[in-house]
Amino acid sequence: MKETNIADWWENYLETKRQENELKNRIKSDLEAKAEFYKQYLARCYKVQPLSEKHRDIIGKLEHNFDGKANQALIRRFEKNQSDLTEINNLYMDIYENIKLKSWFW
Repeated sequence: MKETNIADWWENYLETKRQENELKNRIKSDLEAKAEFYKQYLARCYKVQPLSEKHRDIIGKLEHNFDGKANQALIRRFEKNQSDLTEINNLYMDIYENIKLKSWFW
């Protein structure tokens, strides 16, 4: 009786380990596929630098073509956009490094 219990226990243990390894492999492959997708997506949609250069050009043109409060309001708006772009850039870099780290880990 004890021998069958031990054999059953080992059979259950080995089946559990097999299922665990299968699940780990499936999760790993899913994460690798998603990491690759997001790497390509972020590489295509990352356009922060050209926008900031365009903003500087626009601010230069605004300073020469507008006077007074309108000029100041437009420049403040573009400066806010520039700070927003910097935040987006930082967020992008964090996400990019996180994906890079996870893909290296797996």
